[in-house]
Amino acid sequence: MEGPENGLFRTGLLWGSGSHLRLVMPAPNNAAKPSIALAVLGRWAFIASLAAGLVIGVAVLPIAANQIVGAVAIFGALLIAAASALRATRAETQVEGLQLKLLDERSYHAFVDGSVEGFFRTTRDGRYLIANPALARIYGYDSVEQLKSELTNISGSLYVDPDRRNEFHELMTSQQVVRDFVSQIRRRDGTLIWIAEDARTVTDDDGQFLFYEGTVEDITEKRQSEEATRQALRETQEAARQKGAFLAAMSHELKTPLNAVIGFSDLMRQELFGPIQNERYRSYVGDVHENGLRLLAMINSILDFSRIEGGLLDLDERIIGVADAVDAARDELTASGRAIASIQVQVPPDLPTLRADPKRLHQILTHLLSNAAKFTSRNGRIEITAKTVGDGGLTLVIRDTGIGMASSLIRGALEPFKQLDAGLERRFEGLGLGLPLANALMRLHGGSLAINSEPGKGTTVSLNFPRERTVAQAAAPAA
Repeated sequence: MEGPENGLFRTGLLWGSGSHLRLVMPAPNNAAKPSIALAVLGRWAFIASLAAGLVIGVAVLPIAANQIVGAVAIFGALLIAAASALRATRAETQVEGLQLKLLDERSYHAFVDGSVEGFFRTTRDGRYLIANPALARIYGYDSVEQLKSELTNISGSLYVDPDRRNEFHELMTSQQVVRDFVSQIRRRDGTLIWIAEDARTVTDDDGQFLFYEGTVEDITEKRQSEEATRQALRETQEAARQKGAFLAAMSHELKTPLNAVIGFSDLMRQELFGPIQNERYRSYVGDVHENGLRLLAMINSILDFSRIEGGLLDLDERIIGVADAVDAARDELTASGRAIASIQVQVPPDLPTLRADPKRLHQILTHLLSNAAKFTSRNGRIEITAKTVGDGGLTLVIRDTGIGMASSLIRGALEPFKQLDAGLERRFEGLGLGLPLANALMRLHGGSLAINSEPGKGTTVSLNFPRERTVAQAAAPAA
């Protein structure tokens, strides 16, 4: 394995986890360098000061010739001592530098060899120059030496898909780096696993290729978990499709005889083929007809919801006036006698029109109005307002003064067939499909449904249509 002076520490260490790639450079240990430099500088300064003092002394002081010789001898001795100290300093510096080098090299070996991720350096043709124990363990080899001696052809012996190495090489040539390069490989014992590689191309100072360097992570368990999740999702979707198909078939089979019940009961109710003499019979016929219509509405709701869940419901889009749609829903509810509270409509005439399915928009409004009427007393009030919003969308708001509900129950109210009043002696009838169906139809239009409610203070439902659903009305021609 290369030392820090010409190998990994010259280029840095490519290290990562999963798809995270980072270059780790060793932190240089320069703690001793300032003290060494000051020591050397101090000794040279001492020698220079001795020389300067000698010159000045000789020039200024009246010294005899024999004294000059003595001074020079003393100065020479001092120079010899200083030179010896300087050599000792240099030796000390070399020893400390060697110690730092060995410490850095030991840190490098500990960092790479102790890593839980595989580290490698390979030639362009796929021979391993360096590998760590983790890489050998991932690939199923007993040691690094065994891996390097036996795995000499990465393309043919390692990757399940032989072209994978060529793809790796092409990416390295064009981008100099790969991140999260996922491949299926064959371990030494023949078992197949999945790995993710992060790597880069290392070159010399002249830009010439040296080797590929990178890390390897075994992602087999992660891959299996993701595949299990995908399989569970496919099974859930298939179950939902089968459920939708069953509900659709059942609803269709129920509607056929139910239409006959509704039709014949209506003929009898109108007494088209003669009067019904008994008043009770006349009342019973009316009840049969009314309940037949209610049952038909429930079946239609189930059928529509199953189609939406199965992705089988398509929108028949048209340009709709908001005020007309609101008035139609209000009139139907009022005519049916289901609304005992007053319904007030406040829709500006200059609102943009909507691009929507008229039948489905009518369903949304009637379900929400029916729900509001169900929980609002005779003395209460139901308001319908509409406005444009800042991004160009349109919001319809249905607000009632009914019994309301806790915010913790709102999520449950949007679940199909969920009855918040779930006791055997329920005060309010219904399948619990009104809000879920309205919510599903809003999503089908690319919009959203929001509920704000508080017990005893009523409920507010907002229908938010995106800007793409609004169409500005053409200006009326001048008279």
